[in-house]
Formats: sequence, C-alpha cells, structure tokens
Amino acid sequence: MVSRNPIVFLVILVFGCQGVGNHVLFASDTLVRYTSPGDVPRSALDLWDSYDPSSEPLETEIVQEWKQRGVTTRYVLFTVGTFKGQVARIAAYYTFPDTGGSHPAFVWSHGGGQRAERDRGIYFASQGYATLDINWLGRPLEEAIDKNTDWGKVDPTQGPRFYSKALRQSWKLNLQPDEHTIDSIVSPRNCNWYLLSLAARRAITFLCQQEEVDAERIGFAGYSMGGMITALTAIDHRLKAVVPFVGGSGFKHVDFIGGVQGSSLKSQLRGDVELYSKTIDASAYWPHVKVPVMFLSSSNDFHSTFERVYRSMELVPHPDWRVSTNQHVNHGPGPEQWVMLNLWFDRYLKGKSVAIPRTPVTRLEESEAKHRFVVLPDQQESLVSVDIYYSHDPNSRTRFWERAEAIMKGRSYSAEIPVHAGLPTFAFAHCRYRLKQPVQLQRGQTDVYGLNSLETILLPERLEWSAMEDLSETRVVLNDLSMEMKDWSSRDGRTIATYKLQSPRIKTSGASALRVEVDPKGRELLVRLRASGKFLDHRKRQGDFVCTTSVGGDSVQRIDFTQSDFVGEAGSEIDFGRVATLEVTLIDKNSRDVLALFSQEGPSFLRRIELIE
Repeated sequence: MVSRNPIVFLVILVFGCQGVGNHVLFASDTLVRYTSPGDVPRSALDLWDSYDPSSEPLETEIVQEWKQRGVTTRYVLFTVGTFKGQVARIAAYYTFPDTGGSHPAFVWSHGGGQRAERDRGIYFASQGYATLDINWLGRPLEEAIDKNTDWGKVDPTQGPRFYSKALRQSWKLNLQPDEHTIDSIVSPRNCNWYLLSLAARRAITFLCQQEEVDAERIGFAGYSMGGMITALTAIDHRLKAVVPFVGGSGFKHVDFIGGVQGSSLKSQLRGDVELYSKTIDASAYWPHVKVPVMFLSSSNDFHSTFERVYRSMELVPHPDWRVSTNQHVNHGPGPEQWVMLNLWFDRYLKGKSVAIPRTPVTRLEESEAKHRFVVLPDQQESLVSVDIYYSHDPNSRTRFWERAEAIMKGRSYSAEIPVHAGLPTFAFAHCRYRLKQPVQLQRGQTDVYGLNSLETILLPERLEWSAMEDLSETRVVLNDLSMEMKDWSSRDGRTIATYKLQSPRIKTSGASALRVEVDPKGRELLVRLRASGKFLDHRKRQGDFVCTTSVGGDSVQRIDFTQSDFVGEAGSEIDFGRVATLEVTLIDKNSRDVLALFSQEGPSFLRRIELIE
C-alpha cells in the first residue's frame, strides 16, 4: 500500500530511505509503518481496510512449465510486497486445464511443515479447476529448481527447520516488535498470521489476472495452518466460497473446560490478548464472512478443537455453512470430508446444481435420568446412516465419543443420552449420504459424504471430576473386531486407532495388561501397539509408549501385553487409564508390508482386544 497521506508520500519520495525519529521509512515499502499506538487498527476490518492487494505489480516469473494429461502446471514466483526495503517473493504451482476458456479457480494454502504439491493441482485441473498452490513455508519443491519463496527481511515461517533463510528460530505469534517485524511498536502486523494472509490476498490477485481464470468464480481452501489462513482471508470480497480444513477455528485465547486451554497462547501474547482477539484471532473474521463456508475437520482435532469449530461457525452471519468431521481422529479428514471440497466448489464456483443437504435439525428432550436427542436429517432419499454420538468428557482432544442406539420413527432419528450429576453432556449427529456416483479423489475414492448436526452442550453448575470414575462398567475395550470397527479409525486403511480407553465406561483401574487376539492365517506377523497420552488434561498426561511382538501359525493367538512390555521414557510405566490413543499395526515379517486392517467388511487378522487384570 502506498501512503494515502500526500505529505508522508512526498517525504518518502524525496528522501528515499531516511531515519525519522527512531523509525526508518523505505521509499518502496508496501506498508507505511505505524509510529504510535493511535495508528494501530483495533479490529479485523480496520486492519485490512487500507490494504489494496491489487495496487502493486506481481512481477510474475514462470520458472518452469509442465504439460501432462491435458493439464498445464507452471512453477511461478510472484511478489508479495516490499517490507523493510526488500522485496518478498513467494513460489507456487499454478495449474489449469488445457481445454481453453476461463475456469473456476481457488487458492490452496498448505499446513505447517508441509509444502505446495504439483500433483494436487493436476488432480483439481482434471476436475475443471485452475489452482494456485502457494508455498508459503519455503520448503524445496523441485530437485532441479533453486528458486523458491524468499521473504526477505521479514519471516512468517516456522523457523530454520523448514525455511533455510529463517530469521527466527521458531514461529512468531505475538504482536511484539523485533528487528524483523513491519512495525516497531505493538501491532497485529507483527504477527506471522498477518503476513501469511497478506500473501494469500496476493495469491487471489494472481488468479484474478490469469486469462485461464474466471475472476468472478474464485475460492480459497487450506489445511491446518492453511485453514487458519483461509479464515483470515475469507473476508476478501473477491472470494465466492471457502473451505477450511482442520484449521480456522477461533477463540484460541479462550479457556475451554477439560484441558483445552488458551493459557499457552495468552502467555505468548505478553498482555496483548485483547488486541490479538480483535484483529488476528479467527473469531474476529467469521462474523464478517459473507461467502458459503464448508468447515472440514476431525472429532478429536488438536488445532481446531470440536467446540471451537461450532462456536466459530455460529458467528457466520448467514446460514450457508456446514461442518463435517472425521470420527475418532485427530487432525485427519477422511474421504467423506475431502469430497465435500469438490461438492462445495462445484456448487458455488462452477454453479452446478449440487443438492447439499442442510445442517440436520436437532432438539433435546430433557428428563431427570436420560435425555432424548432427536435429529431430523434433510434429503433423506440419499441418506445412508445416522450416528448419534455423546460424551461426558470435557476434553474434546481426547474425548471418546460413545455411539447411542439411534431409533428411526417417521423421518426422525432419536437416541437416549444418559445424564450424570456434576458432568457435562455433549451430543451431535453425523449423517452420511450417498453420492450419485463415486468420486475419485486425489487419494482414493468415495461414494458417500458426511455432514454434522449442530452440537448440543449441557454444562453442570459445578464440574465434578470424580463423577467420571463412577461410570466405569467393564474392562473390555472392544469385542469381536471382525464384526465392528465403528469405534476405531484409520487414515490409510492399515494402522487403526481408538480413543476408547478414555471412555469413562471402561474400567482401567487395576488393569495390568492388554490382551490382543490375532489370527495370523499362516503368516509370520509383527504386532505393534502404540499408546499416547498426548493432549490429556495435565492431571492425566503421560508420554508415548510402544511394544512389538511376533506371532504366527494357523490358529487364533492370544498375546498379553503387560505394562512392562510397553517401552516409554526411561523409568516410566504405562497407566492404561492415561492412554489417549491406542494404535494397532500388523506387519508381514517376510514382505514387510503393513497389513490392511480397516475395511467395510472388518479386519481379517485382528479379532479382539481387552483389558485384563
């Protein structure tokens, strides 16, 4: 942005880079530095009001071009801006179909530790989209290409582990000034999120200027940190729809009951919590988002925790938003979520008549002993299933969602939800719908998609942690795995994981071993268990543990993994009641292949897991 103040502009023009008091002005800088607290914006809208992402030339460079399968991909560099007298440039893959004409398009923003992907653009070009996949972190993309993202004298990356030119050792979240920030006083522009969202707006400008792109049909999507960038960019008037993945929820500075705290962020902000909450936190942006929002996440996500997602979406000033979560998973949408990106953009960017159901309507019928949760799904002609979940565990990161038996009556589904004094109750429904035809995704395919209902929350006047211990009923973790897998999840169809040891109904006190029943089917197998206490409330937190053993033969084998079999940090002993996630992997010893344990038919090798004394 060039200063709108003609006097300031004249000073810069005449004197170039000159000292003014304790501040330095650079003639070519994109942003005029704030010099007093009164200059600093106090809201998200004010923060971006004076910035025009189209005012400066992009100076695009095409480094290399590939053509394959009817798709063109260009490795490009373009200017983000000039900061502290030095130009910042970002690398990206720009990909589009070779069919001629202008196409709907969207920006993709990768997550922390990740990078842009050429294959991702090729996949979406095959679906009729142009995409710009920005490499904001600066990780290497092509072995033979040295040119890459160069932030110059500012650094919104995660440090030298990923970005070779990093100016700091780690991610900068606070608003405090340092030698590498835009402003020399406390300012939201000193937070890394600001620079990343500014780069995202420049990426939209890039798409708007391409002849292969219809500038009236542009969207934005991103994963994890890219989801947060999506949220902060969603107010850009040039966008028509957004899809944040496992990132983009607000209220990161707010404490939620059960261990989901904002205290870590508040300590980093060093007293600037209010300014951060009004200018940088996603909760300052969602109330001003005018475009349709599809929020894709997972039920136990650490980054966009369950309640924060819903609290954020409730801020959106229109009803055209949906939530879909992958069940029993942390930070990993499944195929039923990924396909929603296709459907959402097909509807709002391509203008196709995609009949996406409304958020399922719910109500809670309260009584003293048990409540009844009732859900009325939309578009039932394509409805496949309705799962009603509930929990009394306040910690959404490690919460095990119990499935209640759903009974259909007319067009509604209902289930009884137990109520316990001193404990909260959380409930929602996940509705799965049949697609008209299977959709090929970048990885795998699906013929169904899922949508969540709203979440119902009942909070006690006073939380009684001890009441959780009174709910335990059984030591069995999971019976007959060959028949049912709904309490488990898998990202790859092989390693399976569950949060079920955190179910208050499972009696873990006194348990000394995990018994696993395996049918090797004549193979020699390695059975590997991993147990993690990550993200538990601080009173229950423990480290990670692993144990591995061999098994073979033609009959079902029982293996008892005792506490001493689990190897963790030196001197530590596993407590089964403090296991947040349990993972099971089977490996063929001869081929070293990880065996598939997750399918619609259930696993063929794993039979049963239970806790024993």
